[in-house]
Amino acid sequence: MQRTKLNIGDTTHGFNVLNVEYLKELNTELIQLTHSATGARWVHLNNEDPNNLFAVGFRTPPADSTGIAHILEHTALCGSRNYPVRDPFFSMLKRSLNTFMNAMTASDWTVYPFSSQNRKDFANLLGIYLDAAFFPLLRENDFLQEGHRLEFSEPGNPDSPLEYKGVVYNEMKGAMASPSSLLYRRLGKALYPTTCYHFNSGGEPSDIPDLTWDDLRNFHARYYHPSNAWFYTYGNIPVEEHLGVTTEKVLCHFSRLDIDSSVPSEQRFAKPFRVAESFPLDPGETATNKSIVQTAWLTCDIEESFSRLSLSLLSMLLLGNPAAPLHKALLDSRLGGNLAPGCGFQDDNRTTFFAAGLQATEPENTDAIEGLILETLGKVAETGFTRERIDAVIHRLEFGQREVSGDRYHYSLGLLMRIMGPWLHADDPVSVLKLEDNLDRLRSEAANSNYFPDLIRQYLLDNQHRVTLTLAPDPEMQNRIDAEVEQKLATISEKLSDGEKEQILLKAAELKESQEQEEDLSCLPTLELSDIPEKEPAVAYSAAAVASIPTTWFPQPTNGILYFNAHLSLDGIEHCDLPYLPIYCSLASQVGAAGKSYVEMAQQVEAHTGGISLSSEILDNPEDSDDFEALVSLRGKALNHKQEPFFRILGEFLIAPDFSDIERVRTVLRQLQTSVENAIPGSGHLYAARAGAARLSASAQQRELWSGISLLHLLRNLNALDDTGLRHETDRFAAIAAKLANRDNISFAVTGEENSFQEVEKHLATFSEQLPSATGDIAVDFTKQLAGSGRIGWSTSVPVSYVTRTFKTVPYRHQDAPALMILAKLLRSGFLHREIRERGGAYGGMASCNNEAGLFTLLSYRDPHLIRTLDVYDQAAQWAAAEDFSDEAIKEAKLSVFSDLDRPLSPGGRGAHEFSNLKQGLTLEMRQQLRQQLLACGRHEISAAATRYLVENRERVDSIISGEEQLARANEKISDNKISINKI
Repeated sequence: MQRTKLNIGDTTHGFNVLNVEYLKELNTELIQLTHSATGARWVHLNNEDPNNLFAVGFRTPPADSTGIAHILEHTALCGSRNYPVRDPFFSMLKRSLNTFMNAMTASDWTVYPFSSQNRKDFANLLGIYLDAAFFPLLRENDFLQEGHRLEFSEPGNPDSPLEYKGVVYNEMKGAMASPSSLLYRRLGKALYPTTCYHFNSGGEPSDIPDLTWDDLRNFHARYYHPSNAWFYTYGNIPVEEHLGVTTEKVLCHFSRLDIDSSVPSEQRFAKPFRVAESFPLDPGETATNKSIVQTAWLTCDIEESFSRLSLSLLSMLLLGNPAAPLHKALLDSRLGGNLAPGCGFQDDNRTTFFAAGLQATEPENTDAIEGLILETLGKVAETGFTRERIDAVIHRLEFGQREVSGDRYHYSLGLLMRIMGPWLHADDPVSVLKLEDNLDRLRSEAANSNYFPDLIRQYLLDNQHRVTLTLAPDPEMQNRIDAEVEQKLATISEKLSDGEKEQILLKAAELKESQEQEEDLSCLPTLELSDIPEKEPAVAYSAAAVASIPTTWFPQPTNGILYFNAHLSLDGIEHCDLPYLPIYCSLASQVGAAGKSYVEMAQQVEAHTGGISLSSEILDNPEDSDDFEALVSLRGKALNHKQEPFFRILGEFLIAPDFSDIERVRTVLRQLQTSVENAIPGSGHLYAARAGAARLSASAQQRELWSGISLLHLLRNLNALDDTGLRHETDRFAAIAAKLANRDNISFAVTGEENSFQEVEKHLATFSEQLPSATGDIAVDFTKQLAGSGRIGWSTSVPVSYVTRTFKTVPYRHQDAPALMILAKLLRSGFLHREIRERGGAYGGMASCNNEAGLFTLLSYRDPHLIRTLDVYDQAAQWAAAEDFSDEAIKEAKLSVFSDLDRPLSPGGRGAHEFSNLKQGLTLEMRQQLRQQLLACGRHEISAAATRYLVENRERVDSIISGEEQLARANEKISDNKISINKI
């Protein structure tokens, strides 16, 4: 790593250097600066990572629930002084090789981050982001599109009913239908009566229409200023370059302002209290076991860094795994099916809080749940924690600090999220990254056996600032909400003069005209195809068997961590047992093993590993989309000095899982069910698409069985069994385990630092020798009839829709696969975004090409429409087939494809990903050939693919998740091929 030449006290580009510090655990240098003229703050994390990230954040405390900060976040990206086009953000998504582009609104701040591995691309995006944040146009039409507006339900007819439209309005209608999202918002409202956390920064659908365009512009003028700005950069670009560009483009145009955006500490309660709230439930659903009960305490202020760390560790001791006393007591009580969302210590706000509770419960259990929490805390305050438990949790913290993650959530962005709260509210971005210093003090404090019991008494038992919230389903609530909105709109309509009606029509026409206007995007920077890396970097590996088991070795800079993967063949698994595989995978690492209870195993995992998991995996044949291989993947990770216990624990879970504890099995099954139920409102488009694809492809059918609505139905059936029935099912899981633990049908992968491999091989050999041998197992049979084309709907409690259309296409190696990949990007950026989001008001409209599975899908997210969106899909196919796109659009689509292909992985992720590629037969040569085909693909190939697979292709399924009434109303408008409606 190239260390900075800056020292504390230096000045560069108008910035004073406040701190320069090497963070050993992160192999990163922290540079903290402040701008002398404006007071802008800057933190740069200097390291060797070429995936550079920039972010600018503002403290934006809301004073109401109109969603002003959220709508401003959207609208700021809709055109700026130097880039006065309608939507530079979405335009740049397709003109870039970005690895991340987004903006996000928290409870008290808004941040605009992006990242890229390409220096030219980074410079392009930096200009766009700086201009959007500090010099947005904030046009009225952008506010009406992104926020809210009134329109007549029949365009052009002022006598038709009024309705609300707007992207954020529909987004929050969907978000507030999710009980877990609603729980967080309602808990904040109760726990913080006098500060900004009392309000919903995203916006309550009932309050969003109260926001005015002037309010929005005034909010920007007040808060989006360098004096209220926090800049963050990460990677190998020297901080001086960032400072120079930002000074030239932004800071030289501003002087210091005295902006009071600070958030005070919350005023403390004199005594605890309770709150009862409701959430809408589809009338067709049962209300049984749908409630959530959560008890929460306000704890320390955010500037108390050591108290925050202590409470984080206390939270892990109480709730961090199935052996933790509060976790165990709550689930063993049978008062609910799973821990409530958001359990544990939360330190994002100015004043932090701790919460514990249960979901999948009943309102009448509130007394018992609150009492159990207090009783358990009282017992723990008396007994304390063993030194072994404390050391295990400290090990877990150390592992998290050392690991360079980022396969699902960008590592650099994760570091920003860690520092944002302490930095904004306590001017302390450093302590949360210097874990080791505070851990040394924590070890010293924990030597006193009363340390954690005293914390429990101080912050929980003796703390009067406590709220117990009961969130219960109400089957009539959505109808009441809809009726209230209709009445409000009817009242508005009655009072409208002819001139005001004309004004609504005029604004709707102006917005439509602006959305349809062809724009000159030449002011926006772009990359060229020549900027795309010519080759995919090869992942180095070697093959050397261990105890005769095929093993692949991936040397990677893993910062002292070992990553282990095993592929377990399904040969010998009975066909009737296949649907149960994902449930086995979840159970196997959460039950007892090798004569130890699940509590003992959970403690061992925490003390010696970074986690162990099993999952079902499907690898499609690159040559044939009707052929696939399914397997179970065993994954684990550990610090290098923990190899011996790590492989011992792996062996115990794989060879000797114990499913005999029926109560433990029942607990895990209930947790799995609630987890899937919680996921659907936020990922409805994915569940709908899986259900549709399952009718077209054998591999997609298996994916849906293992990760879709079918899995939820199976879990519900298992949870309805009595003990005798469930004991019979545990025999099934034991039989699956016996078939999987077979040395003749297994292969290994090790990812880590090469100098650790000799030691790994020794422990891996010991692990391998324990595995039994069972040759002659027959290959698993996945044969099952496919339902084929159709139109299916799934009803659940959502006020918006998730509309998908999936087509059967071709495999990875087919000559049309590159054209379909480009077509997906063209459709999203050139047609669906405009028609579904801008004009339709949905939060998202997108297209996806899964060329490994041979599927192409059109999707909408939090969509106020259903029939209209299906019509848009018809129009989209015709648009693409007609070649109604430019050469520039094709270039941009190719850039978007390569942005996805070249997305960086963590060191551990690189090994795991390449291990699956090798197993799948997806060679580097094949991937390189695809790159060349993508670059060579032209407009005629793309339009021909659209005609062949989207227009003429009858192998397609429409699959929709929505409310039962919305689906029924849609069927009234469909003359043929009606929606077959099912309950989720």
